[in-house]
Amino acid sequence: MNRRNELQKIYRKNLVRAFGAFCWLCEEETKVLEFHHLKETKLNGRGRGRKERYYDILKNPNCYFPTCKECHKFIHSSGIQLNSIFAFL
Repeated sequence: MNRRNELQKIYRKNLVRAFGAFCWLCEEETKVLEFHHLKETKLNGRGRGRKERYYDILKNPNCYFPTCKECHKFIHSSGIQLNSIFAFL
């Protein structure tokens, strides 16, 4: 396994430790967490690889919302605005 994959595993473990291994929308436990943007971060068009994204989520946890794959699809397809729901973040 190369160093990049090792770093990605470490970042993912830290994210699961920080957010828990469950979707914050449906509260189902999941091994595959996805993260929906609540607020813009400095991570834009460049540096959008997994390692950079994981690091950005750890640096700016109040800008992301952990979801399962199904809920993340629902958020994007329904146009729901989690930003207003979680304005306290």
